[in-house]
Amino acid sequence: MPDEPGRGAPFTGLRQAEYFLAVVDSGGITAAARRLHVAQPSLSQTIRAIERQAGAELFARTPRGVVPTPAGRALVEPARRLLAARRAAGRAVSDVASLRAGRLELVAHASVTVDPLARAVGAFRRAHPGVGVLVEDAPDDDELVYALADGRHELAVVSLPLPPAPGLVTEELGHHDIWLAMAPGTAVAPGPVSPAEVSAMPLVAVLHGGSARHAIRRALADAGHEEGTGREEGAGDERSTGHEQGTTHGRGAGHEEDGREPARAARSWAGVVTPHLGSVVPLVLTGAGAALVDRWYAERIAEQGGVVRPLDPPVRAPFGVARRREPLSPACRVFLDVLRETCAARSADGPGRGPGA
Repeated sequence: MPDEPGRGAPFTGLRQAEYFLAVVDSGGITAAARRLHVAQPSLSQTIRAIERQAGAELFARTPRGVVPTPAGRALVEPARRLLAARRAAGRAVSDVASLRAGRLELVAHASVTVDPLARAVGAFRRAHPGVGVLVEDAPDDDELVYALADGRHELAVVSLPLPPAPGLVTEELGHHDIWLAMAPGTAVAPGPVSPAEVSAMPLVAVLHGGSARHAIRRALADAGHEEGTGREEGAGDERSTGHEQGTTHGRGAGHEEDGREPARAARSWAGVVTPHLGSVVPLVLTGAGAALVDRWYAERIAEQGGVVRPLDPPVRAPFGVARRREPLSPACRVFLDVLRETCAARSADGPGRGPGA
């Protein structure tokens, strides 16, 4: 507020407004000083300062005590509004801190939004219905790491690993088991499917796969095979190599974390490449190609008549959270605890028999 005398800004702070109203309500300096637990000379000095800033006398002495002048009466309502706004602001902060209000903002890879994020958000909302939740799609992994580091995002629920960055910490909370899903009526032997069998199939691929894709590529490379892209053998398109579960946005297919040259004796290829994880299920069910998906999506495909099989050896894609090395906001801190509990319960449930087993 401007603090020049006579410019309509008599209060330089909330305390002055409080002192002014105490004098108004108490009917005198002495009574107001007792009410405020301050020395009378100090209160008198404050009132004189307020009058100088207002450019008018605010109180008049009468036989019945100190009463507001017309200028003082005009100032009473604005002073009360000012203190009411302070109380409202305090309540709002308290409500957010105690999770009675506010909004929790998260960023997440598509692969974790169904499992485990949806369950964790549901548990959080049941416990704190006054807090809204916004889940944003994770951008490219490098951009996500940058956004976490510069404070645009506070907490990310992601497939792992992410590109390393100073000041960021990641915490693994679980993994997705990767299954092969095929169209209804596909002739395939019972039991697990080997990487060699996968490599012979056209796949429905999700553009820019993440940790699951790297796990699948490693498994195929270990078996002497490598994912391809629907082009002639060895001609890789780094933007669209092989599907995993349609998990995160990640590095291109040419990236080899272990430094090995991939074997190229045989390659599976992407018959269809889609940027949307949600389109994998209908594409598989209509025969566009097989897909390597997590257990949740395998169950949905099996429920609609698709043929699903586990992999042998098993392929697992880890997931967890990423954040800066600093304290989280109250809502994020509580949500992270809920997410940990959700993932612990998920792990305790065990893999079960699996879809279609």
